Amino acid sequence: MKITDVRVTRINMPRVDAGWKTASYAANAVEGFILEIDADGVSGIGGTAGHPNSMPADKLDAQLNGPIRSALLGADALCGNAVRESIRKANVHSRALVAADLALYDLTGKLANLPCHALWGGAIRHQVKIVRMVGIKSPAELVHTVGQLVDQGITHMKVKVGTGIQEDVERIRALREAFGERIWIGIDGNGAYTPEQAIDLSRSLVAHDVRLIEQPINYRDLDGLARVAAASPIPIMADQCVYDVKSALEICQRRAAHVVSIKATKMGSLDECRRVFEVCNAFGVRAHIGGSAGPAVVDVAAAQLAASFSAIDEECEVGEFQAVQGDPTIGANVKSGCVEVSSAAGWGLSLAR
Repeated sequence: MKITDVRVTRINMPRVDAGWKTASYAANAVEGFILEIDADGVSGIGGTAGHPNSMPADKLDAQLNGPIRSALLGADALCGNAVRESIRKANVHSRALVAADLALYDLTGKLANLPCHALWGGAIRHQVKIVRMVGIKSPAELVHTVGQLVDQGITHMKVKVGTGIQEDVERIRALREAFGERIWIGIDGNGAYTPEQAIDLSRSLVAHDVRLIEQPINYRDLDGLARVAAASPIPIMADQCVYDVKSALEICQRRAAHVVSIKATKMGSLDECRRVFEVCNAFGVRAHIGGSAGPAVVDVAAAQLAASFSAIDEECEVGEFQAVQGDPTIGANVKSGCVEVSSAAGWGLSLAR
């Protein structure tokens, strides 16, 4: 069953928060991509997005319309692993590979008339709790933004920090004073701190019930991350330093984190995400489904993946598609702060025309 057509659509997706900022970059929009593949009259939908730090949108566009298109067009739609291996040999970025990976899964699910999660064993639960990211802001602005999310039914927040320990503590103190125990709080330092500063920050935040600290130091400093993890009273989550099963194994062996962030756009395929999860599970290291702003298909796929794991952090970053505008995807359902896991074929999504 040959893939007869490949379509790439680039979409400028303005951020709902036009002042979005982290310790490592600022952006008022995301460049998203929808990848469609056709076989036997059925279309599979995948997606991805550029990132200012790891993959510029123009380069991603060139890879999707170049080696990705070449590997997909004319390939056997039911031999997805062979297609993925062909794409890997083209040495493309994980953010390009994942678009093809998701489209192949969606096409297979639709051809089989099964939800994608059934292809790897099925969903254990039918809702996945959303944790939403909030950019760096003043305490007052942060309280206002989080209040808007709470009004939408979101109770789990990952707050971007990294402008100084005192300022970061004031941000979290303001949230606790405003919302008490109604919200779950994690923070993300995006590598802004030294190991010693990260330890001090962690100790300063214990009183405010912060549940995890993501990548507080440079992701290349695994020795430093291991020191932070050993000394921190708050769980430390590794993000950028875990991008495949080999890097996950090193983090686990070195005890460099208590939690590992699993992202499809970082690992390139859902199968690699599953392998990373199994390594973490074997070492007793928590696994967390991470995410970033982009088309809804990426979050829906991550939600289906999370729903199939019995041992995964309850809160998952599968709602960032709501942080941008202009997504043509239809069918991603959010209810009471959770993504609904569909039983429709494939990802259960369609595109507005």
